[in-house]
Amino acid sequence: MKYIAKKILSLVMLILLALSLSSCTAPIGIEEFAYVIAIGLDTATDDTILLTLQFATSGGENSSGSSSMQSTQTNISSVKCSTIDSGIALINSHVSKKINLSHCKEIIISEELAKKGIEIYLDTLINNPNLTTDAEMLISKCSAKEYIENVNPVFEVLLPQYYTDINNISDYAAFSSNMNLATFYTLLKDSYFQPYANLGNISKNSKSANIQDSINANFTAGDYEIDDKNPIQNIGFVAFNNDKLVGEFTGLDSLCFLSIINELEESTLTIPSPFEENSYMDLCITSCKKSKCSVDLNGTTPTIHVNVFFTGFGQSMDDNTSYSDEESTKKIKKAAEDYMRENMENFLYKTSSEFNSDICGFGRFAVKHYLTMEDWQNANWLDNYKNCKFDVNVSFNIKAGNIFSET
Repeated sequence: MKYIAKKILSLVMLILLALSLSSCTAPIGIEEFAYVIAIGLDTATDDTILLTLQFATSGGENSSGSSSMQSTQTNISSVKCSTIDSGIALINSHVSKKINLSHCKEIIISEELAKKGIEIYLDTLINNPNLTTDAEMLISKCSAKEYIENVNPVFEVLLPQYYTDINNISDYAAFSSNMNLATFYTLLKDSYFQPYANLGNISKNSKSANIQDSINANFTAGDYEIDDKNPIQNIGFVAFNNDKLVGEFTGLDSLCFLSIINELEESTLTIPSPFEENSYMDLCITSCKKSKCSVDLNGTTPTIHVNVFFTGFGQSMDDNTSYSDEESTKKIKKAAEDYMRENMENFLYKTSSEFNSDICGFGRFAVKHYLTMEDWQNANWLDNYKNCKFDVNVSFNIKAGNIFSET
């Protein structure tokens, strides 16, 4: 019996091995695909959109002639279509490889289209099994096609790496607020938040920001001039009410926003000098602990309390500035607190009375006052957010920027 059992087992193993080595379809290699690294959506007519796909194509040698470093060239295809999927199919009938969205880094939507509403397009994108949902969302003040055509990295050899790097700039310069497809779509369906997205533009029609506005990037993308071969600017962000774009925020607004939602890593803050009129000083700021927010519903108008805590490392040094002198430190501390409090209040009232968009998610704190989800839904927080008032408190801990406290 053992002999027969061994024979049967050997036969089964041979059959399984034969099946594993056979296939009814030919294998598909990575060279068979056309990889999309950016998707652009624009309005075309009332019934159609303009779909733009940016493909990565392996290039030749880099400018230095080294064959060890391969640059990435791109090909851009655009088509008018009624839906995203029909547009992809049309482009796929034109290119020689099967379109693959698994490496898409950026989804660029024109401001014009975003004002009309984008939920129908996001439903399509989020439902695509090949599209990675961590692709970044960006709203472009120019057309999405124009934005994509003008991307020209200065430091990156590979264009996909550029898209990755440019979306990380808020880690050290908090003048933009990033948002990926998955999070945007989640906020779109939420009853506590409204969505937001990064803002981009090209600089060919830019105007020089005045001295006052240039401080802390108190402007949006395209509103300043910079001498660079890459005309792309990502400054500020936009707010949505449901799926429609309702307003823009500056780079300074972004700094305030990131501080409130606990996503501030590090940034340079320029404040009016407390020692000399019409002069400024720089601080490198970080959050020293998480912000504290609460909502008071006792009165007729909801009051939102916001407490934010910073550490500011002094970067400006002159004869008037000393970080070891207690009196000087108090003046710097007060100047920084007053400056940030004023700008945070301006930002918050812009979100409420001007745009009615709770992008900070204060609804998470308001919902605690309701016993049931039915009560919460009947309160209609997102529609009534425009009636809120704000109580903002800012605290700074001032330190010297290096081991020396005096010059």
